[in-house]
Order: sequence, then C-alpha cells, then structure tokens
Amino acid sequence: MADTTYAFISYAHQDFIIADEIRNQLVGLAQRGMGGSCLECFLDTESIEPGQKYEPVIRKALERTDWLIVVFTGDQSVYCGFEIGLYSFMNDDSKPQEEKPVVCLHDVDRTKLPAVVAAYSTTQISRVAPYLPDNATASSPDVKFWWDSQLGKLLQDLCQSKNLYTPVHRKRDPAQYELDIARAASKIAYAFETARQEDEESETPVTPVLELVVYPPFDSAQMRIPENSTLVGSSRAFELLGINPPLSLDQAQAPQITWGQLRQTLARPERANIPWIDKLETNIARAAALKTPEPDDVTFRGRDGRIYRSILTRHKLYKNGKRRFFVLLDETFDRRFVGDQQTSMLLTALTLASRWRFTFFERWRETLRQFSEDRTDKEFQDACKQLEYNMEWMENEGVELGADDPDALVNAFGFENKARVERFYTDFYAAKKLMKSQFPQSLDGLKAEARPQVQKAIVDFLTTIKEQNAEFLKLCVDKYAERIHCNRSPIGT
Repeated sequence: MADTTYAFISYAHQDFIIADEIRNQLVGLAQRGMGGSCLECFLDTESIEPGQKYEPVIRKALERTDWLIVVFTGDQSVYCGFEIGLYSFMNDDSKPQEEKPVVCLHDVDRTKLPAVVAAYSTTQISRVAPYLPDNATASSPDVKFWWDSQLGKLLQDLCQSKNLYTPVHRKRDPAQYELDIARAASKIAYAFETARQEDEESETPVTPVLELVVYPPFDSAQMRIPENSTLVGSSRAFELLGINPPLSLDQAQAPQITWGQLRQTLARPERANIPWIDKLETNIARAAALKTPEPDDVTFRGRDGRIYRSILTRHKLYKNGKRRFFVLLDETFDRRFVGDQQTSMLLTALTLASRWRFTFFERWRETLRQFSEDRTDKEFQDACKQLEYNMEWMENEGVELGADDPDALVNAFGFENKARVERFYTDFYAAKKLMKSQFPQSLDGLKAEARPQVQKAIVDFLTTIKEQNAEFLKLCVDKYAERIHCNRSPIGT
C-alpha cells in the first residue's frame, strides 16, 4: 500500500486563504502522482470540531505529521510556537534545524520573522515572474522561473520525500511534471498576494499627530514622563513645532525624537516652562492613572502662525508596562468677529480686556492669596503654573481673534489713540519679560528659598497689568459705545 504523506499547515486565521491554497495545490499534485488519498493536510479550522479541545487534537495530528508548514505574513498563529516545539520534540533531535521537515513560508523580510521559526528552513514568497494561467503549457516562458524558485524547489522536495509525486509519474511527458510544480508554486504565491490585498499599504495623517511611547513606566512618585520616551510624529506635526528630527535610514520609519529633546528644543532662555507641554504631560499622567483629563485647553502658536491645541485622544497599556499615548494637534477655529473691521476689532479688544479682568482682577484679593506665604510649596507651584496656563491661553485667544495686529487695533481706536494702544503692547511685554526673568529655569521642584523672589515678581507684574487693564478697559468701553452710537440708524432706513 502507498505510504500516506501528512502535512500540518500552521497559520494565523486571517491567512486561511493561503493555507487553503497550499492544501489545494498539494492535493492536486498528489492526484497526479500517487493519488489524492495518499495525502492528508491538517488545517485547524477544518479539522477541529466546535467545542473540541485544541491541544489534544493538535498533539495527535503532529505525532504523524511528515511536514510542518508554517505560514507567516506578519501575524503569528496563536499556537505556532507550541506546534513547532512539540513537533521538534517528537522528531529526531539529532538533525540540524535546517534539515528538519519544518518550513516557514513567508512574504516578509527574514529579519522580521519570529524567533520560533527563524532557525528553521524558510522560504520567502515573491513574484519571480508573471503568474501562470490555468491554460499555461510546458513551453510557456515563465514556467522555468517558477520551477527554479524557492517555493518550486520546496514543492519538489515535499512531493519526492515519500514519492507522493515524482518525475517517474510523468515518464512519458517529463515537461508536464515541471509545469505542474511551477503552476502550484505560482498559485500559492498568488494566494499570498491576494491575502494581503487589504493590508495597510501606507498611512498619511490629514492632521498633525504625535505618538508618545513611554517605557519604562512612569515614576510612581512624580508621574513624570521619562525624558528618553520616544515621540513619533507626522512630518506636519514636527513642522508646526519647528522641529527637524534626524533623518532615518529606514524610510518606513516615521520621524521621531525623545520627550526630553522636545522640551529642550521648544524651551527658550526666558521661558523653560512650556504651558501647553506641561498641560499635555499632566493629562498624560492622569490618563496613566485612569483619571479623566483636565478640561481647560492650553493653546500654542504653530510655526505657520496659527493657533493649535493638543488633544490626548487615546491611551494604550501593554502587559510589559509600555504605554502609547496618541495626541492630535488640532487647529482652533477662526474666531474673529465678522462685520465691520473696526467695530469687530473694538469688540475683540473689549473681550480680551474683560477676560483679564474677570480672571485676575475682579477677585483681586483671591488672586493675591494664591501666591501668599501661607500656601504650601506644592500649592504655590501649582498657582505659578496656572498663571502661565491662563496667560498663554488668553494671549493665544487674542491671536485667534486677530488682536496680534497692532496696526489693526490702532486703526480701530483711531490715530489719536495710537500712542496709547502701542503703549499697551510695549508695557505688557516689558512687564511680562521682567517677571519671567525672576523665574527659575523650571517651576518643577521650585525651591523654598526661591519663593519670595518669584512671589514678588508675580505680584509686581499683576499689579502693573491691573492698572493698565483698568485704563485699557475704559478706553475699549468708551470707543465701542461711541462706535455703536455712530452706526445707529432708524429702522427702515
């Protein structure tokens, strides 16, 4: 009686189309040789009944297997390591790994193969020539390419190992034997290509995005992002931040830097603290602690002059402690008022002046109390950071509303107020620069001996701006009322 050849095909379930084609081609070759009954192929999705335990069935199938064929396209079978290990244990361990009847068919670079299969014989699937049609003849020019391919040679070895299908079966027409092997190799290679049709070929973010990879885990005490954490981003995201990541030799690798490099690049001598980065780090730490992000937005101006806010959209935690955080840099809507440009600009100025008053000066004693001596070091540090957050937010809101154009404001307030409007700008930035010069390089871990200097700088700044704000707010109210009165017209005219 003919000796049956047993083939065990190991595959990830999404690669069933490949496993099925391997089985079909082996069966077709067997039918041309010893007969279809002389070959049995094991595919777990068809050979294991629903509700049946996997391990005993797989073990029994491996006990009689002659060839273990592993399919790998980037997704590894759940049982792959178990099947290879068990099969190798059951067979002659004295043979070198590459001579054992274990073969991996793969269409990825060999360096990307799992370690469990890399030590065995591997056959890389590639399109060595045009795929052979069903009606191809032995004289077709591409038959020899498929016959000589790695896959063609593997099929020859597999078919001849137990005389399943050999040239002897085609004594009268040896060219037909080569055609059958070549056609089977062509169809299996085509199945690999077909199975990968829905694979992601490329991804082009339509909005600037960043991906932060944190490993090892956060410091349990500080919950700070380690400086060596990897920050991967789209080219658009790094362009907005004014960062040029080092070029990668691997073209498939996205631009990346470390979290520490991001902070170092964006920090300026007069401002080591970067409010939107601080806020993002706070929300990332909160997400890691399974807490909801803080609601307040902190915006920043991109290198294109537009205003953006960072939005933490997703957080992934892996079993080894690694975390991935996905951040969207979202451009804010154009918030400038429509209508008459001068009236709109007066309304913008009135809005911003009111914002400063409502935030800091309307409850003046409460504002000063945030920086008083009876606050703990941690509370004082939080108050300093919140001051920066609020200032950054309001300054960027001014940009969104168009108040970063001094000429437009002078035009709105009238030439007779040109000196006063310009002074509001120069006084503000001078006071802000003076305050920042008294700040330490970073507010994190603010030392107790530095508190008096920082406290005085903040109070002096707010006091100066409080007086300026009162004057500017009065001018805004007067000019806006004047403008509204001048534009008033009887109904129907």
